[in-house]
Amino acid sequence: MLGGRLAAALGAARDGAAGIESFAHLLGSRRVGPRGVALALPEVCEGCAALLAALGSLSAAVRDGFVEAGDAAAADAACAALDHASVEVARLTDELSRAAAGAAPGRPAPRGAGRGERGGSERGIDARQRLALEASVRRAARELSGSLRLSELVMATLDLRPTPLDLIDVLRNWSAAAAEGRPAVAISVASSDGRANEVEGDVRAVSGLLELAVGMVSAAGVASPHLSVSLLPDGRSTVRIAERSARDAAPAVALNVVVRDGGERAVAVARVVARRARIELAEGTDGRAVTMTF
Repeated sequence: MLGGRLAAALGAARDGAAGIESFAHLLGSRRVGPRGVALALPEVCEGCAALLAALGSLSAAVRDGFVEAGDAAAADAACAALDHASVEVARLTDELSRAAAGAAPGRPAPRGAGRGERGGSERGIDARQRLALEASVRRAARELSGSLRLSELVMATLDLRPTPLDLIDVLRNWSAAAAEGRPAVAISVASSDGRANEVEGDVRAVSGLLELAVGMVSAAGVASPHLSVSLLPDGRSTVRIAERSARDAAPAVALNVVVRDGGERAVAVARVVARRARIELAEGTDGRAVTMTF
């Protein structure tokens, strides 16, 4: 069944990404010496190879899923994110392989030697190499996290589950926790009519779109986005994210949110998710404003 196939491939990709994240923590730990890093390198290389295979399987499952749904554009958006992840993992695999070769045993370990004795024969890597490797691994972990998140957002539209939502509650549920290598921005939120906050939608699609829209205007140079919620004459709700103007209502909520995505892949995902979730998405010509109508 395709649903199970997607779930299995996604689970394998998440496990591989978690392994890279764990290795980044190991590299940053003062309790792990150079020989410990050297011992871990071959296993991490194997994990990267498995992750590349998992990303390929996930991409194929996503492609098949949206072919069945008759939406090639959605498949393209999700697979572009997964392709980017594969490029990052391939790059990291090459660096790890070279590091593993450089940290190979300086002399053969005695036959029957235990793990600790084998570790004693490792040259390990020096501090400079370790710092460079840690930076590379952390970069890969960030890119993987962002790419998987984008692809999962598109995948969620295969099974949309609309429920009554309060937009302000959705905004408050955003995580303000710091994310490795991701900037945080302060956004102000104003609502001119409490009824405008109440919409019907899939919480994954709505919250994901709001985050992507903040990333889009931030990437265009809006340092502190202002999000205004209002009610249209036809009863629909509209959300506009842009710089605050003098005529905007006073902020009702102030939030700090992590900007995770704002590039072309994120924009493509935002357009696909909005279309499939039946949310009108309008982008300003300069990219500094995004409007969503529910």
